[in-house]
This record gives sequence, C-alpha cells and structure tokens, in this order.
Amino acid sequence: MWKKIKSVFAWLREKITLKVARWIGVSLTAFVFFYYLIGMVVVENINDDKNYATDRMADSTIGSYAVEMSIAMIDREVNHHSWISNDPWFKPGALLDNMAHYQKGLISANAIFAIELKDQLSRTRGSSQVDENLREVASGVNYAPDRWYWDPSVSIFLFVAPAEKQYNSALNNLKKYNQRLGKGEATFERRSDNLLSTLDKFSLDMGSSSDSIMKKIDNGIGCVLDTKADDLFYDVKGRSYAYWLLLKGLRADFNKVITDKDIGSSWDLLEQSLSALIDLDPMIVSNCDVDDFLFQNHISAQGFYLLRARTQLKEITNILLK
Repeated sequence: MWKKIKSVFAWLREKITLKVARWIGVSLTAFVFFYYLIGMVVVENINDDKNYATDRMADSTIGSYAVEMSIAMIDREVNHHSWISNDPWFKPGALLDNMAHYQKGLISANAIFAIELKDQLSRTRGSSQVDENLREVASGVNYAPDRWYWDPSVSIFLFVAPAEKQYNSALNNLKKYNQRLGKGEATFERRSDNLLSTLDKFSLDMGSSSDSIMKKIDNGIGCVLDTKADDLFYDVKGRSYAYWLLLKGLRADFNKVITDKDIGSSWDLLEQSLSALIDLDPMIVSNCDVDDFLFQNHISAQGFYLLRARTQLKEITNILLK
C-alpha cells in the first residue's frame, strides 16, 4: 500500500517538476525575447533630421556655427540618444547594428572636422600654437567608438574608459573653445584657404567612402543576402549627415568668403546632393547587381549621390583656389 502511495507521489513530483521546468523555460524565453524586442524599439533612433540645431544659427553670440553643429551632434548621440556602438551582448542595443554604424560614421566625420579645427582653422598660421582645448577634442573624438568598460585587447584585468566618457570629455572642451571664441579669447580664421582645406578633407573622406562602396558592390555575396551591405550603407549615411550639418555651419561661418567668391549656387547644389543621399531610407538594404531587373542596389544609389556631392565639393574648392 505504502509503495503504491510513494510511487503516486513520485509520479506527481516528476510531473510537477517537468511542468515547473517547462514553465520556467517558456517564461525565460519569453522574457529574453521581449526584453530584446522592446529594448530595441525603445533604444533605436537613427536621427537624420536635416534641420537639427539650425535654430542656433540665429544666435549671434556663438563663436563658430560649424563648431556649434559638431557640439549639437555629439551631445545628441552620446547623451540624449543611447550610444550603442559599444553595447555588450546583454544590452538590446547590441543587436542594432544599423544604428551603431550610423553613429560610428557620424562621429568619424566629426573627428575629421576636429583635426582640421585643431590644425588649421584655429591657428593664425602653421607656426602658431595649437589650442589646448582643441588638442583634447581631437584626441577624444578619435577614440574607438566600440570600446566599453572592459576591453580584453587593452587589458584583461583592468577597466578602461568607455567611448561615451571620452566623447563627453571632448564635448566639454569643444564647448569651452566655442565659448572662448564667442568672447574673442580664441581663434577661428575665416580665410578662404582655411575653408578650402576643410572642404578638401571632407572630399577625401567622401572619396574613401565611395571606394568602399565600389569594393562592396564588386565583392558582395549577392542581393539581400549580403548582410554587411547595410553596415556600410549606414556608416556612409552617418558621415553624410554629419557633413550636411557641418557644411550648414561652415556656410554661416564663411559667409563673406562664399559671397565674395560667388559660390552660393554651387553650395546649393552640394546641399541638394547630400540631402538626396540622407533621404535614402530602404526597409532592407540590398546589394544586388546594379542592372538587376527586380531589386535596386541601394549602396550603388547612395554612391551616385556621394560622388555627385564630392564633384560639387571639388568645383567649390577649384573656385576657392583662384
């Protein structure tokens, strides 16, 4: 009798244990699924607002409008959005590779501008002293965008500074420089040769991006199966968006040069090409044959506008040379 009762209890215990295990497994799977799904929806924000921060152009106390655009972009991506480019696997942002590459492209363009600002725009001549705030800016924004608190390539046992910390340090120094500039305590040379040099640096980076697009088209694994095509697409989109805002600022900073050289209409065409590039927003980025009957090659379309913008940049710099 007791043996039968024990066997019944053992059977019930086994069934309950299996039910509990299944319930825990299903609940855990559902939790992980919704944690990543909801987290991705909340975190994702590929902001390509072309009018972002342009209201600051009306502030006559600002030292440099291009610097102000750079401040606005870095502050938005690092402090108002989530900087996800260095998110570890247990954070939902780790799955948002498009946003991560967009942020990387954006910060790369600002890093190019920061170097040009330090080496050229903020110096009366090449022999003049480098601005200390800008030295820190150039160092900070060139920090690896995917570096988190722990990076085994740097140290297995010690923590390292994450990208956000370095970018915020650069941001603070950039703000200090622009505040000093507004008070007449820093230098920003609005000469045509400085504008020429800055636009040349932008043009070189655009050329590098177009070369990456060509190589990706030539070496892609085929249409929508090329899962790396979207990484390149959003990197170029982020860079182009950053240049769009920086060029808005530079146009205000160098208004006299642009008027004297009569390059306003050329600048308008440059903005149109960049605007068309930024507006490209496919649901799925494809890298099909460029003459494919059914599907568009999105990075090829992006490359067309990119090369058009670069050609227009070269036209402007050729006029500035005269």
